[in-house]
Amino acid sequence: MAAWRSLTCVLRVKIRESWTCGVQSQQHLSRCLSTSAHLCSGQTWRESYGLPPRKNEYGPLTDLPDWTFADGRPAPMGTRQLKRLKERRELAARVVSLLEEVEEGKQGFLQNLEQEAEKIAEKEKRRLKPKGKQLLQKSRQKHKKGL
Repeated sequence: MAAWRSLTCVLRVKIRESWTCGVQSQQHLSRCLSTSAHLCSGQTWRESYGLPPRKNEYGPLTDLPDWTFADGRPAPMGTRQLKRLKERRELAARVVSLLEEVEEGKQGFLQNLEQEAEKIAEKEKRRLKPKGKQLLQKSRQKHKKGL
């Protein structure tokens, strides 16, 4: 462990001696070391404004043709434009299929609820009816609730 620390200290000294920022030595041009994460220029700004991280992902510069014919006819689509169009169509088809699955799930859930309600009503219908005094008490209670 101590040998590793001494080695790193020696390397740091050598780096400081040979790589001084902003100063040109006689042997070589100086270089600066950066230990921060690399970001594309403006990536955080674009993400904060809801734009794509890279400026060429989508938008008019990417989606529209580069040129048109002089008589107004549209230019043929490029290979990358066709590839993006195909990807978007596949994504749209996937979204539609997933939405259909969600709707089917909702319908199935509603049908299950209806079936459960029917089962409960059927059990209530098959239940034994009160007889004698209990029947009279229930009819009086219904009569009082109705008033």
